[in-house]
Amino acid sequence: MTIYLDAVWLLNLFIDFMLFKMTSIILKRPVHPLRLGLGTLVASSIVCLLFTPLSPFFYNPLGKFLFSLMIVFIVFGYRKFFLFVQSFLTFYFSAFMIGGGLFAAHYFFESSQSYAPQNLFSTLSYGDPISWTFVIIGFPILWYFSKKRLDHLVIRKWQSSEQVKTEIILFGKTITVTGLIDSGNKLYDPLTRTPVMFLSYSGAQGVLPKCLFEGWHHQYAALHPDINEELASRISMVPYRTVSGGQQLITTVRPDNVYIYHDGKTIQSPKAVIALTSDRLSSEGDFDCILHPDMMLKGKTIESAS
Repeated sequence: MTIYLDAVWLLNLFIDFMLFKMTSIILKRPVHPLRLGLGTLVASSIVCLLFTPLSPFFYNPLGKFLFSLMIVFIVFGYRKFFLFVQSFLTFYFSAFMIGGGLFAAHYFFESSQSYAPQNLFSTLSYGDPISWTFVIIGFPILWYFSKKRLDHLVIRKWQSSEQVKTEIILFGKTITVTGLIDSGNKLYDPLTRTPVMFLSYSGAQGVLPKCLFEGWHHQYAALHPDINEELASRISMVPYRTVSGGQQLITTVRPDNVYIYHDGKTIQSPKAVIALTSDRLSSEGDFDCILHPDMMLKGKTIESAS
């Protein structure tokens, strides 16, 4: 059997990169590109090391364990013991989740003859073009499917009435409000695909002029005495569908940053726009803004509880 070592290495390089990305997404922990690249190179180098005198070490479970600790350290670093263990276990969870999915899908699509002992390992051999094609195509599909399912589970975990402390930073001023995590909010800016959150006038605390909450059109914003040039440059209009099914435009403002305090973590979500409404969002006054779920899923965790 001919083994194309360069092709096997490239395939492992691709798979290791995707696994580290999945781990980063699950942990909501951004990774520096240099760390990600170096960790991927070191992880994929095991393919070449298996053909050296060091191969017995990497075939040994202890050797594999120590090698895994090293590559997780390279990619995610070490800040606290708890965070390091969390990164290590999540990396293995990602590998088992996607690897197990590939293994199950392989035997689902194979005929019953593939279960014969003489064919069991030959179908997964290095040189089998069918299994190579299956991995190259199937791995990204399973990666994307797993990510979407995990996002869905996170959204389902949030209670429909869950409220969180939210800070909106705008021109150096801080608006502190109680926000509602609304999994039903699917509004995006159609041009930038930026998630849209809602803020009521009562929650703006006088930081934004009242005219913006009354539908003042962004094309004439610079003409209003309460709107300066810097604020006017951040105003836009976003179409949305009303409860009755009609289309309307709502005024939005681009903030400097939005910080969400949830479950002992601080989530930074700078990629969001704020839709301004004069209506009270809660009849009891329990909350003054409605958050988009993508702000939680795609935000950056900058502080975690130990």
